[in-house]
Amino acid sequence: MDALGKLSAAQWRKAVAARRAAGSLIRDPTVLPAEAVRAMLRGEANGGIGPALARILEPRSDEEVVTAWQAVSALARRRQLSPLTFAAHYVPFAALIPPAADQPVPSVELFTKALRWLGESQWLALARPWTVDREAAAALLQAAIKSRTREAEEAAALAVFAVAHKHLSGDAGWAAVKTAVHGGRVLSCRAELTAEQLTALWAPLEEAVALRSLDDRPAAARVSAPAPKKKASAKRGPLYGPNTAEVAALVKAVPALTAIQWLRILDRRQLVASVTRERSAQPATVVRANLAAIVGTRHLDQEARCRTLLTVERGAYALESKEHLTAEQAAQHYGPLAEVIPFDEVDAHTFAGRVATLNPEEWARLSGLAPAVDVATTSPLLNAGDGLADHLAERSDEEISVTWQALAALVNRQNLSPIKFAVSFAPFASGVIVVKPKALPPLVQRYLTAVGRLSAHQCALLAEPWLLPDDVSSKLSAVVTDGSARPAEEAAALTALVTVPMRLTGDAGWAAAKTAGYGARVAASRGKVSDEDFAALWKPLERAIPITSLEAPAKSKS
Repeated sequence: MDALGKLSAAQWRKAVAARRAAGSLIRDPTVLPAEAVRAMLRGEANGGIGPALARILEPRSDEEVVTAWQAVSALARRRQLSPLTFAAHYVPFAALIPPAADQPVPSVELFTKALRWLGESQWLALARPWTVDREAAAALLQAAIKSRTREAEEAAALAVFAVAHKHLSGDAGWAAVKTAVHGGRVLSCRAELTAEQLTALWAPLEEAVALRSLDDRPAAARVSAPAPKKKASAKRGPLYGPNTAEVAALVKAVPALTAIQWLRILDRRQLVASVTRERSAQPATVVRANLAAIVGTRHLDQEARCRTLLTVERGAYALESKEHLTAEQAAQHYGPLAEVIPFDEVDAHTFAGRVATLNPEEWARLSGLAPAVDVATTSPLLNAGDGLADHLAERSDEEISVTWQALAALVNRQNLSPIKFAVSFAPFASGVIVVKPKALPPLVQRYLTAVGRLSAHQCALLAEPWLLPDDVSSKLSAVVTDGSARPAEEAAALTALVTVPMRLTGDAGWAAAKTAGYGARVAASRGKVSDEDFAALWKPLERAIPITSLEAPAKSKS
């Protein structure tokens, strides 16, 4: 009740939408009209919660009142209701205000995660009528009396109510829900059942969720086998490669971001997208598959993890591009994954969930099938992803996509041009400083200030086409081969990709941003070329940012 009073308007809309979705699966004759609920709350103490709840719900709409009343009454009578009935009434708030419960066994957790990623055919399989052998059913009943199955059944019911409506409705959806709850009960009683009984009881779910994919036994094996751990920790060189310090700062900063900061990051990503047609960000489906591979292979040695990560990534891209490739081409890119996850059983959206349910034996098999890779090149991104995988798993698709893009760019920073690096990293540039302004020459510092203050007219001037004489261009190339101008270019590109899109979009905005980056290269090279050559090099920027405006102010004479 305390949490209900603090929900935002968006959270209330989410709860009402979840109730409508659950309503497409069930026919509940016990639902009271909103006026009846309000009258009951005002007129009855209801164990002391009635008047308090009435005050909380007074400003809410009728649909919100009914949604909240069903959840609160279900929570108050939780032990008197079946797990299925409780979940049906409480699911609107399950994600917003998770109900307190004991941690279910690992196999149940794997099962509830797998439910999120089932495809259409798998949901239809769960909805089919089924019966099990009488002896196996009796054994399950006896095992359920000995075991605590309620938490598992509630977890399964809440998980299936949250996603089943996307694929099924009516009687078929209700049948799938009941089958999933049966699965939670079977898994919680697993230790009390024989292998034959377990196989018979799981038969209604096997086609949708293979029992072997929920094997939780290897967790102990990982603890008792220290050799792979020892090998995995023997990393050569910096943990995150040449850019370890900056990558470590990003890995530390991302989990601490607030909701407002995430909104700013996504807004800045939209700004960058408004001036560049480049789509370098990996699709969220690919990133989720990468994260699942990183988490699932933590018990393997570093080389096996690198091989497996790239294999999963290629497989995810093959599924993402399935519509643009022939069946043979897609299957070829999918490669050795087909031996563990058949190509025809998944699509781009269900692949990450299937990867997350692989057991250690399947991971070991996949790592043995995966082709060799350059471990030194792959390890930095794997290690960085490992530091963020658990946190990113709970973020939205947009958030994980923009984070992975920035992370990959920062890890491979030295292999990207300054403007390409800036495109990927700009959303996080204000939170993680990768170029310290004080380390740049004074002229460059003043130039960065000017770029941050560009007007629409100045941006339009920077966007105009320009061409340098070959001899002057060659002189500039010769003096920047040592990489001394790179920090200035990166800083200018990062600044321009925030300022320019607010003044100019499309191809013109992109041209202006590239010219701004070029200007930093020229400014950083001023002392290395003649005044005549510098004037020629600065010509594309002179009308927008006159070089005289960047000169150091003269010292006053005392």
